[in-house]
Amino acid sequence: MDNNGLPLKVGIFLFDGAETTDFIGPYDVFSAVDFGSSKKQTTLYQTPHTLYDIFTVSETKKDLHVMAGGLVVKAEYDFNDCPEIDILVVPGGLITEELLANPNVIGWLQDRSRNAAIILSVCSGAVLLAKAGLLSELSVTTHHLAFDDLLTIDPTIMLKKDERFVDNGRIITAAGVTAGYDAAMHIVYKTAGRDAFFKAGEILEYGDAWKSIQRRLSGLSVHRTINDKCIKCGKCAKICPFGAVVEDETQFRIQLEHCVGIGPCAKLCPVAAIESSF
Repeated sequence: MDNNGLPLKVGIFLFDGAETTDFIGPYDVFSAVDFGSSKKQTTLYQTPHTLYDIFTVSETKKDLHVMAGGLVVKAEYDFNDCPEIDILVVPGGLITEELLANPNVIGWLQDRSRNAAIILSVCSGAVLLAKAGLLSELSVTTHHLAFDDLLTIDPTIMLKKDERFVDNGRIITAAGVTAGYDAAMHIVYKTAGRDAFFKAGEILEYGDAWKSIQRRLSGLSVHRTINDKCIKCGKCAKICPFGAVVEDETQFRIQLEHCVGIGPCAKLCPVAAIESSF
């Protein structure tokens, strides 16, 4: 994604009843990438924006009661003064009939989706994207409790019930709550590269990425290899979220400069041809 060297603008939509982790997760991931870019910096909250400029937006600037036991938040922008958005994040939570029937919200999502390079829904936020007509005939995932609601709104959706996130190119949908971290990490890799991915994982000490980063910090390899058992079925190439697997003349191989050592390829290989030193 070419943004002429400027930080990518990440706009996170907020509403009454939004699930806290759905929006805090991506906010944390995109913020963590820039952590440590200033030698004078002492906390994550002093981070200058060099790769991502993250902000929140809601229909109005009123106080919002989110799904966290009385937590009240307020967005930085409303629909009238919101800057341009490169990456639009739509969390889930309490998706009411009133919210789905709000023409201002649905119209704003439709309008912003036209120019955003990436649209990410987390959890039941996919229901809002479906209502805006953005998910027709796409492979989609969401929180398991929202499966029926999603298909009721748009039966053309190809529901992927077992995926943590699904990338359709511009539109990425994440499953329930914490899957928003996974999808945001994927977007960091996709838009800023391998080093940015490792930086976010290191600061957050996040999931399997943290195991890979600990090896990297110790000077050990953080990639997998494919041995000569490979039967060229192609499953590894299709499933790799980092585009690290490529086809050679006799078998597939892993591009070491792209592999981060934690993808799902090894588990899916039917002949155990993918080796890891983990």
